[in-house]
Amino acid sequence: MKSFYSRLSLSLLCGVPIVATVNGAIASPTSLIAQAEKRQTVTAVSFEPWDGGYEIVLETSDGEPLNIDASKFQRDGNDFITTIENATLALETTDSFVAANPTPDIAEVSVIQLTNDSLQVRVMGIDAPPTTEVSIRSSFLAYVLNPSDLIIADQEITILGTRSPRPVSLTPNSVTVIDRDDIDRTLSQDLRDLTRYEPNVSIGNDRRYGLQDVRIRGLGGNRVLLLTDGIRLPTQFEFGTPSLGRNYVDIESLQQVEIGRGPASSLFGSDALGGVVNFRTIEPRDLLNDKPDQDWVTRLTTNIDSVDKGWLNAGVTAFRADNVEFLLGYTRRDAFEARVPGDNDFVDDLYTNTNNFLGKINFNINETSTLAFTTEIFDSDTNYQVAPIIAANLIGPRGFVGNDERTETQFSRNRYSLAYRYNSETTEGFLDAAQLQVYYQDSGTDEFRFQDFVSPLTGDRRTRNLDNRFTDEILGADVQLQSSFNIGSAANILTYGFDISNTRNERVRDGVEQIFDAAGNLTSSSNRVGADNFPVKDFPDAETLRFGIFLQNELALSDTFTLLPGIRYDSYNLDVTSDELFENNSPEAQAADFNDSSLSPNLGFLWEATPNVALVGRYARGFRSPLYSEINAGFTNLTSPFFRYQTLSNPNLKPETSDTFELGIRSAFERGNFSLTGFYSKYNDFIETFASAGTRFIGGAPVFLFQSQNINDARTYGLELAGEYRFSDEDHGFSVLGSLGWTVGDDLDADQPLESVDPIKAVLGLRYRGKDDRWGTELVTTFVGKPRLRDDRPVGSYSPDAYTVVDLLGYYNITEDLKLNLGIFNLFNTEYFQYSDVQPLLNSPEPEDISRFAQPGISLRAGLSWQF
Repeated sequence: MKSFYSRLSLSLLCGVPIVATVNGAIASPTSLIAQAEKRQTVTAVSFEPWDGGYEIVLETSDGEPLNIDASKFQRDGNDFITTIENATLALETTDSFVAANPTPDIAEVSVIQLTNDSLQVRVMGIDAPPTTEVSIRSSFLAYVLNPSDLIIADQEITILGTRSPRPVSLTPNSVTVIDRDDIDRTLSQDLRDLTRYEPNVSIGNDRRYGLQDVRIRGLGGNRVLLLTDGIRLPTQFEFGTPSLGRNYVDIESLQQVEIGRGPASSLFGSDALGGVVNFRTIEPRDLLNDKPDQDWVTRLTTNIDSVDKGWLNAGVTAFRADNVEFLLGYTRRDAFEARVPGDNDFVDDLYTNTNNFLGKINFNINETSTLAFTTEIFDSDTNYQVAPIIAANLIGPRGFVGNDERTETQFSRNRYSLAYRYNSETTEGFLDAAQLQVYYQDSGTDEFRFQDFVSPLTGDRRTRNLDNRFTDEILGADVQLQSSFNIGSAANILTYGFDISNTRNERVRDGVEQIFDAAGNLTSSSNRVGADNFPVKDFPDAETLRFGIFLQNELALSDTFTLLPGIRYDSYNLDVTSDELFENNSPEAQAADFNDSSLSPNLGFLWEATPNVALVGRYARGFRSPLYSEINAGFTNLTSPFFRYQTLSNPNLKPETSDTFELGIRSAFERGNFSLTGFYSKYNDFIETFASAGTRFIGGAPVFLFQSQNINDARTYGLELAGEYRFSDEDHGFSVLGSLGWTVGDDLDADQPLESVDPIKAVLGLRYRGKDDRWGTELVTTFVGKPRLRDDRPVGSYSPDAYTVVDLLGYYNITEDLKLNLGIFNLFNTEYFQYSDVQPLLNSPEPEDISRFAQPGISLRAGLSWQF
């Protein structure tokens, strides 16, 4: 920024001021010291544009400059602040100065009387430190708070480390933030696409039911907590069919995704044992801030995908009227089965369509308070038909062979929330920020399955129409407060609150079997299908009451060292209701209630060793309470001539717990960034669903018993590495980027590898950005090694191979508002298998239909977005 007077520049990262000059001449140190000892009165404050940036102009009663001490400049999360000593604020009409939302990246600029003889100047960023250059000017001196050539750009902000916004580089735990630009650049259509290049993260997929499992550092299922705008998504359900419950989010409706590795139970409670994934949906301000001179902004998007003939069309619009902001978004997705490089005869037919509606109304009560209402309606329908070569091997009635199997699965999630948000850095009270939210969410899965069997001898047919319904309803509220204060010279930021929710789960299975003669005449119809006499329930209706209270402090012991202690108490209460459908399914099953509580401490630290390097570490306690379906299960098959079994309830299950230690280094500098994290986790009382519980005899025939049990302890340890290096001081040009995820897992009881742990993954990319970011491209190579497997598996069991995949991505900004993204994935048409998809096959020989588990071959994706 140029000026007729020179500017005193201060980087908040280095804290070293440059000598001030007065009208081109160096100011006398004696005159500056004399000015520092004089008490000044500020009579006027203004916030004005200046040569590409803005100035906070402080006018004094005598026209002399204020005593501005560069050593007191600080960065506080997303804010830049400084204290001015020997100064009194004496404005004509108010006792403080506040400018709300002056730029798209600044929420507020304030000047207040901090003590009797000192002022505080604060510039608050919106979700990130502001990049608009802001200076403080007093008479002939000007100080740049955030010079663009010194501030590290693109600070990623997360709430997963402390439940309050904080730069990722200054967060003790390992967090990845994926923003809207990343989603567009990688042409991501689902969570698996989003995490394609992420270390120690994988997503399991089932061709029939979609996304099955989110794994972080070898832990998946309900050991990973999924949140949307702070609201729990349904837990993963497993019983009889592949797992359900992870496929309720539309990626196009998101503004940001945060992935936290390692336990987060001290902040988010049960299920955050292995990690947390937080989805943040688009807010009106995300669009309106892109075009601050407009009151109405719309973005239209369309994507195509050659691998499954996928087509995405989406639109989102935001507008403001006075102090009210509105947002309305809609997404439509259509896709067919993905083609693979190998034998497509084994690939099942599939068609899926997804609709997602998102609506928001934000009422800005005043400069510090907002009332926000959100509604989201998600619906996904999948029609699936088993490949004929697979249908012939379906297990059916004795003497019949499979002819056809078709499934229609409907996933739905409707959520409604009302939130009050308060945020004021200028308050004189104890409370700086508050958020209160109440919500209701109704999720469910309806599966309609048709099976057709034919007798090779008589030509008779047996058809089965099965209807399986799973319901997950949650009603809840959460309160989060934040206060900042000093104890002696130590600054404290206290985040505290509670959350409470009640979840109702129900699972009903129904069906009918019909027999037709060779001529097609119906000869009989029955609700008894195999071992089931429909309708039945596999577990009693359940209500789960969760209550948690948490406390987290950011204790700045010095300008460079911060401690982050935290603790949370959780209470878990399961109340079940047994009815005829459950009791008839297994007459001897006992429906049991369950109560438990847990205390989860956490202690982290941050040491900014140099302006560009920070050391971080933490200890964290994690836990997961047993689910309704693990405590209570009632399924009995006493009619099979080959294998009779019975499941048992277990009200004595203990929560799973973990103790994790992490140590990391974060580095950010002019040409790039780098992070390295090492971790060690010890897990106790892992729950194995339906472990063998012995044998009983009924009528002289053996009946095998199964029960969920705490059976083993485990440990994991490993490394996560990520970084980018730019070959030029400019924002454009070439850069190299990469990441590495390596985790070792051990089943300590069996002294065997923990097979849920993914193999090592390394990603290396070469990126080029054109001048003014008009266009760019990157070539990304992903290497995945072979997994560590148990040595007691049956001889000849299947073992996945290592593989290397190369992708080519690119973008071109046709205009400022019209953007094109292109991607060629699996450039060399490699046949490979994701470990999370084929892990269930590890204890048997490689199946004949292994190609149906293969990942897509070479494919092209293209996306076009227009914002106006």
